Amino acid sequence: MASEDANQDATTVSVTVERRLDAPPEVVWDSIGDISVTRAMLPGCEELDFGVDRDYVEAGDEGTATIAIGIGPISPSFETNVEVLRRDYPEMAITASGSTAGSTFDTTADLSLAATDGGEQTDVTWDATAAVTGRVETFSGALKPVVAEVAQRFFEQLDDHVTDRTEQSD
Repeated sequence: MASEDANQDATTVSVTVERRLDAPPEVVWDSIGDISVTRAMLPGCEELDFGVDRDYVEAGDEGTATIAIGIGPISPSFETNVEVLRRDYPEMAITASGSTAGSTFDTTADLSLAATDGGEQTDVTWDATAAVTGRVETFSGALKPVVAEVAQRFFEQLDDHVTDRTEQSD
């Protein structure tokens, strides 16, 4: 209940990122679900561990992450709990909540993939909403552009990865 009360006073940030990746949806789907790929592609990700004996996440998996993100003049490192709520091709949903000294966040994110260009490319849509409290909240004007930039950088790196993977299989 305390979390709900805290979120009532939180600043809410919503971000949608749409991007076309130069690989078939199945390749993108496999890459997004691959824990080591996500860890490598996620800007500021210092650690990502789901504690599973497999390479891919599944619905119901819970993990931890340490993510450092520069917001205004500060660069907090958030200790984060992540849960994969749904992972049914071509859609995925996660929640993440984290904290750092004097700040917290709660996020929900939905990802969907759609084939385009005869199945040779993938349109990705990522929608996320975060409730942020504390010290980081004082930079609320910078939050949306920072979150959007982190997501864009993730998908740029993912695009490079899936393009390389597709070219290697040709």
